[in-house]
Amino acid sequence: MAPDESRPHITWEIRSREGSGGVRFVCGSIEPSRPCVLSASASQQGTGVTVQLHLHAASTQTSYLGLMKTPFVDGVKDREISLTVPRGSQPVSSLLSGKAIEAPGSYTLSIALDATQAGIDTPLRITQEVPVAVSVQRATRAECNVLDVLRAAC
Repeated sequence: MAPDESRPHITWEIRSREGSGGVRFVCGSIEPSRPCVLSASASQQGTGVTVQLHLHAASTQTSYLGLMKTPFVDGVKDREISLTVPRGSQPVSSLLSGKAIEAPGSYTLSIALDATQAGIDTPLRITQEVPVAVSVQRATRAECNVLDVLRAAC
């Protein structure tokens, strides 16, 4: 179902990059039936991950305030969101990039925002909880080096 363009709304996506390889679409709101399965590599370079949150324009200027939690991104667990989207503008994006966590398991992308529109007293609460499964690929013998051995990745 398409969002009501007159009301505040968001879209999001998760992408990954392995070493010098290309960027891969993992999951996102444009494909809601696609499960979020992130394959992390235990190699020295690891797997890069990018989470993009797109804040969309509504019938009036909208201020989005809240938090995006990404426990599957190593070292970058939370992103505070405080952005204003003018009426009629293209979506405004918040981008979070880092290395995929090397601990297999089930995680949750959590988005909790208050969207305040000009001329409307009560903010609209926007929440999304998205399950993200992380699997860890062991390094191949060719990828192993002293650092990987010390980290028990090989």
